[in-house]
Amino acid sequence: MTAEAAENISPCFSPEELAIWTGGIWEPHGVMVRGLTQDGRKLLPGAVYVAIRGERFDGHNFVAQAAANGAAAAMVCRDWNGIATIPLLRVDDTRAALILAAAGHRRRFSGFVAGVTGSVGKTTTKELTAAFFRATGSAAATAGNLNNEIGLPLSILSSPHDVARAVFEVGTNHVGEIVPLAKLMSPSVAVVTAVAPVHLEHFGAVDVIANEKADLLRVVPSSGVVALDADGAFFDYLRRQTRARVASVSLLRADADYFGIVINEWDGEVEVVERATGKRSRLVSGLRGRHHATNLLLAIALARAADVPWEILGKSLQNMKFPPMRWQQKTVNGFTIVNDAYNASPPSMAGALRTFAVLPGATRRVVVLGDMLELGTAEESLHREIGRMVAQAPCQALVCVGRRAKWIADEAIATGFPAQQVWRYADAATAATDTTAWMRPGDAVLLKASRGMGLERVATALAGEHAGEGDGHGG
Repeated sequence: MTAEAAENISPCFSPEELAIWTGGIWEPHGVMVRGLTQDGRKLLPGAVYVAIRGERFDGHNFVAQAAANGAAAAMVCRDWNGIATIPLLRVDDTRAALILAAAGHRRRFSGFVAGVTGSVGKTTTKELTAAFFRATGSAAATAGNLNNEIGLPLSILSSPHDVARAVFEVGTNHVGEIVPLAKLMSPSVAVVTAVAPVHLEHFGAVDVIANEKADLLRVVPSSGVVALDADGAFFDYLRRQTRARVASVSLLRADADYFGIVINEWDGEVEVVERATGKRSRLVSGLRGRHHATNLLLAIALARAADVPWEILGKSLQNMKFPPMRWQQKTVNGFTIVNDAYNASPPSMAGALRTFAVLPGATRRVVVLGDMLELGTAEESLHREIGRMVAQAPCQALVCVGRRAKWIADEAIATGFPAQQVWRYADAATAATDTTAWMRPGDAVLLKASRGMGLERVATALAGEHAGEGDGHGG
């Protein structure tokens, strides 16, 4: 069985261990189960459905649906008085119990665990690291970007306890969220990809974000390794927050532990030098843009800390696949669509614009940019900064979607972008209809916005099919 196939088989759990881990009581009796999930719509046969309560939903309303879809049991709160046709594991709080179950399973792990966090680049670095790990044998990784208080426990619970290597991603948008997740993950090595003005609405300042991200580094033992970008503004601060050995990466400093020279930023070709051994290799990730070279170096640092042989790094990158809407590029109806609309922040928006500027073969470059959300009081200045970038980029048309994106349009025009080539729309649906009408063969269009803007609707309209399909590269 291949490592990839093994990852798709969730481990089995006995009713006794689930009850012990969660402090729950079975009603009327426990059963052996395979895997846990909070999604009652998509279940593996024999799984436990975990009924999560949220601000606007209550998973207990879907216990019956989960049973119909093959769930063998359900984890519910003690005070739920609904009727079920499957055994119930009653707990005080299902969110807390999910973490407790993951902690119990994590204690059984015998393999090497790597943790990834950062303002941008988390999923890319995690996927690169997972590719390196898989090349050596059994490996597990966070599916997609399931990195919060629900996603991380589920990722751990879906991983076999005897897996040789695992890499998990952890995210945050509020102060204090990483500490319990970092303790749950208990990584041998970790990385902070970058610290940037993301979720400022909740954090208030970038240095607060740096402190939050550093919580992952603080749980790494002294015998472990922390990989950090020596070119980042918070490198010195972050390296002081860990007792572990620091492995530095850089595109500027040849004295870094892993030094990268970008050979071809469009193909993701990077020459990498490992200072400790003097080994040198050219790797091709296929990731568009210079910023991804740093993610590659960070993943290499994690892989080498996990004793992945240098010689297999290059082969590990072949046939990599990334989640949808991350620089998903296709040519249809005579023009090129770059759907990078999964999410957006100031640094990722800037990186996308720089990469789009070197896209080959375009006769006209059109950028469709939407609101960047959760930026707090800095939202106007950060959107205007992107507008100045657009004015300096080799773009011929600008489409702005949303009330915040108006600042991008205003600043682009104020700094020299032709006003007659700027379009403004309140929502993605209207932008999709109008933009499709004036696109012409030879055009290339970049789509970038925060996830809540639904900018993939423009890609759907342009391609005449469902957004997110086709070939692409992750970011």
